[in-house]
Parts: sequence; C-alpha cells; structure tokens
Amino acid sequence: MIFSVGLGGEPASVTRNLPYFAAQAVAFGLPEDEALKGITLFPAEILGVADQLGSIEAGKEATLFAADGNLLDIRSNVKRMWIAGREVSLESRHTRLYQKYKARPRMK
Repeated sequence: MIFSVGLGGEPASVTRNLPYFAAQAVAFGLPEDEALKGITLFPAEILGVADQLGSIEAGKEATLFAADGNLLDIRSNVKRMWIAGREVSLESRHTRLYQKYKARPRMK
C-alpha cells in the first residue's frame, strides 16, 4: 500500500501531510512497518528506483532524517537531515524568524 493525496487540487501543498495519512491508516489497523514502507520503499519500487532509494542499505543513496520521536506522530520534529549523504541545514526563513522573536519582551 502507498498513500495518495488525491487526483485534483494542490497535491504538492498537502504532501507534507503524508506521514499523517500513514498514521491514520495505522490507527485503523495497518501495521506500522507497512505504513512506513508505504511512504518510503513502496513508492520507490513503483517508480523503479528501489535499487537507489526507499530503504537504508549499503550502496543506496543516503537520503534520510533523524527525528526526536516516531515519524508517524505529529508531535515529532525533524532534527537532522541528509540528502544524497550530505547533511543539509534545516534553517529557513521561518526558523530564523522564530529564533529572532521567541525571546522578545512580553507586554505587561
């Protein structure tokens, strides 16, 4: 099983919710390991790139991330990420603004 965001609308804008679709399937009885494969290995197999992507194995492209919790838990946060074996920064305009304003003085 793989997960879909539908045929119409703006699929790119809801792709970020794919882990939550998988989590919902787990809540309705899909085994968690199958749900994880549904967003990793199975799409790679369908696209014909499972020899390069989709699972962590020797000889495959090292595109992965580390989170502080379960991937299928909305409360988890990605802490580090590697694309093609190279660590990439998670800093963005949003994270910079958060850091800038989180310590601002509060109104009394």
